[in-house]
Amino acid sequence: MSKIAIDIDNTICNTSEFFGPIAENYDRNILHKNNVINYDKVVPRSDDWTKEELSYFIENYFNKESINIPIKEDAVTYINKLKELGYEIVFITNRGIKEDDHTDLIVSEYLEKNNIPYDNIITKSNDKYKYLCGCDYFIDDAIHNCEDAVNNTNTKVIMMETNKTKDYNNDKIFKASNWEDIYDYIRRSWFKWQYI
Repeated sequence: MSKIAIDIDNTICNTSEFFGPIAENYDRNILHKNNVINYDKVVPRSDDWTKEELSYFIENYFNKESINIPIKEDAVTYINKLKELGYEIVFITNRGIKEDDHTDLIVSEYLEKNNIPYDNIITKSNDKYKYLCGCDYFIDDAIHNCEDAVNNTNTKVIMMETNKTKDYNNDKIFKASNWEDIYDYIRRSWFKWQYI
């Protein structure tokens, strides 16, 4: 069976966009500061927060609200279509890697709540490329994860475009701005394989 490995945050859902305003509210109304919030992080935050302030934010906001992150437009439709083409769907995420991040515990609930099919979930993964053996495609939004996959595997890599990656280019990485682009790219490859 062919396999697709997919990241979660900022790939199937808008994590940074969802938590940015929550981080701003926390900074202004709870901490009574006026720091700049860095939206380039998976968990938006101020680079000036103390370790304790960030830990409090993760425990009391990120852990509790991650179940409510909106899914990217058409992600559900196209992931289901990929499943219909016969692909095994594996989600690979960093969630749970930090001591106070417990969002790895709700990944299956989150996917089921949003009607996203999956065959396997791998959490607490810093080196995602190590889990790509046997995968035909890897979809992620992080430059370092995509580069690691290109440099260490034979897996075709698709990068979900974000503000952080919009100016990034690599001839070995297909860049997609939405899930329809991803589906079309994989489907074209699938049809070529079917008729070889």
